[in-house]
Amino acid sequence: MQARKTEIKPPEREAASTVAAPDAAAAGAPAAPPAAPGAANGSSQRDRSSDRYRRLPTGAHGMAREEVERDQRDRLRRALIELIAERGYEAVRIADLTKLAHVSRPTFYALYKDKEELMLSAYEDIAKRTAATALKAYEVQGSLQDRMKVSMQAFCDLAASDPDAMSLFLFGAFGAGPNALQQRARSLEAFEQSAELTRDSLAAAFAAGLTTKVIFGGIREVAAARLRAGRASELPGLAPELTQWASSYALMLPSALAKPFSGEKSEHAREQAAESLRARRAHGRLPGGRHDLSRDYVERSQRERIVDATAAIVAEKGLAALTIPEIASRAGVSHETFYEMYATKHDAFVGAQKVGLHQAFTFTVLAYSAFRVEDGWARAVAEALRSLIDYLASEPAHAHLSIVDTFAATPDTLAVRDDTLRGFAYYLGPEEREAGEGIEVPAIAPEAVVGGIWQVLHHYIERGMIAELPAVTPQLIYLTLTPFLGAQRAAEQACIEPAPNPLAAEPDSAPPED
Repeated sequence: MQARKTEIKPPEREAASTVAAPDAAAAGAPAAPPAAPGAANGSSQRDRSSDRYRRLPTGAHGMAREEVERDQRDRLRRALIELIAERGYEAVRIADLTKLAHVSRPTFYALYKDKEELMLSAYEDIAKRTAATALKAYEVQGSLQDRMKVSMQAFCDLAASDPDAMSLFLFGAFGAGPNALQQRARSLEAFEQSAELTRDSLAAAFAAGLTTKVIFGGIREVAAARLRAGRASELPGLAPELTQWASSYALMLPSALAKPFSGEKSEHAREQAAESLRARRAHGRLPGGRHDLSRDYVERSQRERIVDATAAIVAEKGLAALTIPEIASRAGVSHETFYEMYATKHDAFVGAQKVGLHQAFTFTVLAYSAFRVEDGWARAVAEALRSLIDYLASEPAHAHLSIVDTFAATPDTLAVRDDTLRGFAYYLGPEEREAGEGIEVPAIAPEAVVGGIWQVLHHYIERGMIAELPAVTPQLIYLTLTPFLGAQRAAEQACIEPAPNPLAAEPDSAPPED
């Protein structure tokens, strides 16, 4: 069975819209009207937005020093977000920022140590504004679902009105480095924790964590997909469907699935070896001299060792430390052989990402197909999810590169990731589900569920807790099936003992063809 092919079209960049800090009015900053949808970037956009960066009056203006600095910081943050959306983080220079924000270079360095510190400040500001907007909306009077609907609408409206800022919040700035990724993780975690405190039930330690992470993860993925495709204007219209999907989850996990949600590694996870069997194979060379191995076999082995070495190096040292000499040395190939396979280290990274996602998708679909006909759709989904998690736990380096490090690379790695997620969502869609469940399922549910589960996987892998994933598989099965079956039937499926793995051989590990 093959997933429906989805063509990835290059995103159409919407015009950068205004990012106004909450205290902009108090600081005397001018109001920032949203940019016209679809407007072009470049000098014309700068002309339209010049009022957004208007200098404060010179001479005696009666403003306190703190107010002046707040206004300058706000203008620099807005300028950075606009320029990141237009050029990418690495191409933004301090001179560009100071010119657009109408702030002198000495003033910039009096306020920020460097561009990275400004970026982290801008990210924190966006995260706080997003949380404040959504949580304030949740405080309205009414039922839980009514309040969720208002809060969801507020989030979607904010994302549509300020797509560049929300893009930075949801998937960070490519090339900004590990500090930016850590800031992103902290801000998203704080957002979820703040939301958790507003729920209408005491947060049982074993209940709310995974449920909230799936809901918020699904919302983020749905929003991020539209932002990347230049379709932010669709988000306000999706708020009712997202609310309906989120409302399908109970506040508490069923008692049979109650398990403490921990953010800490277990002792078993600490002791687990960092490399998988495939990663360790990356160290070995083929026999030298004359041999009977075919050229195709040799090239296949070399390519596999290169992508495995790439994944292992990134897992150990991070993407910034990845170099071609180390890849070649770890893979046991010459520099010339490397360049025959890949033009750059980024191409090797993308090759490793494709291998990891190809393997994950293949294991999942094979398990699904093995159970679909005889045991039904729900059981097939449950066993497919088990197979996916078992694969990720067995390949920690590839799992980290494919799911976590993607956000530090380039937009094309997110395109590969998005295509894979759409492939997974197909198997939760109406074409695959069994009819007659009697539950009204919003059309957004497959995409949101896959996004939410993917964010849970990201959470565990990013924190070095990949060995813990198999233990929470029943809870993830329940959270996957609930919107389609209802809580009771989903819990029944989640509690079924796992079947023996029907997959006798490892799927083809060669990188998929472009």
